[in-house]
Amino acid sequence: KSIQYGLEYADWDIVTIQQASGSSGVPETYNNLQNIVDYVRVTLNNPDLKIYWHMTWAYQANSNHAEFPRYDKNQMTMYNAILNTVKEQILTNYPIDGVIPNGTAIQTLRTSYLGDTITRDGYHLSYDIGRYTAALMWYKTFWGADLTDLTVVPQKYPTLTQHLPAIKE
Repeated sequence: KSIQYGLEYADWDIVTIQQASGSSGVPETYNNLQNIVDYVRVTLNNPDLKIYWHMTWAYQANSNHAEFPRYDKNQMTMYNAILNTVKEQILTNYPIDGVIPNGTAIQTLRTSYLGDTITRDGYHLSYDIGRYTAALMWYKTFWGADLTDLTVVPQKYPTLTQHLPAIKE
């Protein structure tokens, strides 16, 4: 479907945008972003509209993604490039209302006992821990949720309960 279709589908209060993961840490790939932001604002014509940036995550250290060589196949190089691009490019040059810092959430989770196991193929988040972590980051970003007392996990993934302390951290 087209961006226009998605925008006209409902009366959105929040729209999120992101760069393709392989280009997320490459500032020169953002040349058309202002046009996209303008298009969203004009199409929706909602004075209360908020546009958020979804920060992607670095690939798993042993990823075979075709774009990983852009970052010398180094996870920390990719993460730092994404982080710096968000800070120096997105937040300073575009009218973005906030950032969903999933890239940082995933990178931080990798420092836990879970290690570098948050993806299912080296770049897409795992269905359980990876996606749940990202979902909680969206929840926290949009609603300011305090995750301290959170105990709810999807019924399909009951083992997430044992990983909640690491995920919430």
